[in-house]
Amino acid sequence: MSGCDSHARLVIGSPAIIPRTTDMLVVITYAMVAIVAALAFERLGLMSSGLAWMMGAVVFLIAGQAHAAAARAEEKRATEKALHELRAANLSLVDELEEANARIDALAAALENAPGRPLVKTAAAPAAHAPEGPGEELLAEILQRLEAGGAGLAANGSGMRAGLIREALDANRVDLYLQPVVGLPQRRTHFYEGFTRLRDEKGNVVTPAGFLKAAEEHGLIAEVDNLLLLRCVQIVRKLTKSDRRVGIFCNISIRSLTDEEFFPPFLDFLRRNSDLAGSLIFEMPQAAFDARSTVAARHMARLADYGFRFSIDQVSNLNLDLAELQRAGVRFAKVEGLRLIEVANGQMPVAGREPGTIAPEDIAGLFARYGVDIIAEKIETEAMVVEILDLDIAYGQGHLFGAPRPVRDDVLFDTGPEARKVG
Repeated sequence: MSGCDSHARLVIGSPAIIPRTTDMLVVITYAMVAIVAALAFERLGLMSSGLAWMMGAVVFLIAGQAHAAAARAEEKRATEKALHELRAANLSLVDELEEANARIDALAAALENAPGRPLVKTAAAPAAHAPEGPGEELLAEILQRLEAGGAGLAANGSGMRAGLIREALDANRVDLYLQPVVGLPQRRTHFYEGFTRLRDEKGNVVTPAGFLKAAEEHGLIAEVDNLLLLRCVQIVRKLTKSDRRVGIFCNISIRSLTDEEFFPPFLDFLRRNSDLAGSLIFEMPQAAFDARSTVAARHMARLADYGFRFSIDQVSNLNLDLAELQRAGVRFAKVEGLRLIEVANGQMPVAGREPGTIAPEDIAGLFARYGVDIIAEKIETEAMVVEILDLDIAYGQGHLFGAPRPVRDDVLFDTGPEARKVG
């Protein structure tokens, strides 16, 4: 042990000793050059003794500064090289982990399909279309937490509704609906927004209005939101194979961001899918963003560290702190078209400006200076589009451009070329 320690000290200490010795020799050399220069100026009669020695000091200082600049440049190059090697090593490790996960999945599938092996259904495994790959562990944890949290629900209306949610999640009857977000005025699809729909045992679709309140009352909203996130990651994987410019807005609840037990594995799941950071935007209502806790803000910052962006929707008050949005990683703000028209008519303050003090066509530019793009949502008529275009808004969303459409199961779980189509 002592031999290893002495070797470690030698290795660690050597790089520091060598540059220190070299620097001392260089300083002595520069000092000698300065002395020789001063003596030469004096002996040759080019200047007085005092001025000659002053000139020698100037030579010494200039040489020292040049050497320091060169040393800093070399140190910077060495640091950048070390960082580059570290990033390469991390990427290599991630690739190895992904390959290991793939091999484990293949072995598990082979064992599951082995002759004579019974199929076992557990609470941690959906009945059908179980997602494979990095999201499998996340889905298993969601269902395990659901099993624990759903026990003992009262048999009243709200409890029965929560039971329906639990059954839908356990049976994987959770559908992803996508609605296009288009660029204006060309109306080319740049993004999609993901919505959750549940199905009961008869196949009837349950909209958010029918289950969100019960999910919140019984602590199931995080599980609903997180399963939606998993679906969004799956579809982003498909979409980015054909067009990496298309992204998805995926709703995330404050409960998910403040859950200290669930967030770490969720963050790890996103870390392993950080290559999709440019295509996956997490969305929450303005009211939830304004009321976020310090824990939620810290976890948002950790997601932003991996390159993920945020969006706020249901923006009813445009008197926003744009600098705060920028610091929090918010890159999009969704505002109803009618509300934008009211703002253009000078009926409310915008980003600290008094009503009517900013030209309507400059509002989008003001937000853009802080890295925030405005999306006009709930666009229903062509007349509204005309007014929105006058405001120089870059994006629009609404039934005029396309209603939410369900994503087929074969799109989510198939890997063939046809899986790249939506709807």
